[in-house]
Amino acid sequence: MILPLRQQATALSLSIESMTESQQELIRKVRDFVDRCKSLQLATVAQDGRPHASYAPFYRSDDGDFHVFVSTLSSHTDNLSSGVASILLIEDESRTFQIYARTRLGFSCECVRMQPDDANYQAVLDRMEQRHGAVIQTLRTLADFRLFRLRPGQGRFVLGFGQAYEVTPALDRLDHIGPS
Repeated sequence: MILPLRQQATALSLSIESMTESQQELIRKVRDFVDRCKSLQLATVAQDGRPHASYAPFYRSDDGDFHVFVSTLSSHTDNLSSGVASILLIEDESRTFQIYARTRLGFSCECVRMQPDDANYQAVLDRMEQRHGAVIQTLRTLADFRLFRLRPGQGRFVLGFGQAYEVTPALDRLDHIGPS
């Protein structure tokens, strides 16, 4: 059953207030994980239907959107223009205890190219520069770079075996996924 928006908001505020310590700990873990990651894996599809895997450094804004600043010389840039992509943040292999159970967070996203005259275009690039350093100053001067906003839908956060959770784009609710 789908609730009207007002009832959804009320249910969400009640669920946050009634969270157990373990739920709050999970939220802290997923948010800390995103903060530690500097790049994301991109899964896109070319116009001819061929899948393409790549990566890009990112910035996640306060509204939960991911932003990537990418070159038109890369295949994924044209593919992002299709309007959809999947992203994956994954723990570095050198930090994982079990290669089959790496911590990871994935989302299906709606992709929109931001234009230089968009209200927050410069602010997003400023935040990317704070996060990734002076290289962003140089990239801003190159004519082939484009800024995309990746708006996540429902996602999945995996901490290890038996620890998979559906996660909201705001990273404020995790629901355990059990065997079917």
